[in-house]
Amino acid sequence: MFYSLKEQAIRDFLAKINFKQDWNYVTLEEGMKKFLGERPFLDVTYTKDVMINEMTGEAKEFRRLEKISVIFTDTNDLPKKIEILID
Repeated sequence: MFYSLKEQAIRDFLAKINFKQDWNYVTLEEGMKKFLGERPFLDVTYTKDVMINEMTGEAKEFRRLEKISVIFTDTNDLPKKIEILID
């Protein structure tokens, strides 16, 4: 499949990021702004789960990154959306 230059640059940029470790919304946005020439919109989706310890009754909440969507203006001046599934 053929991607536009902007779309391929975004895919290459996101492929280098380890989303299991520390990452930052602002850092992603600013990093893409440098090569896109515009600030893309990022839509981050999390999955929330709760684990309850039956012995103590203590509850722990876990948030896991599910996907990131990048919305930007493509080379033909039309908006485009890329979804990257994390898990």
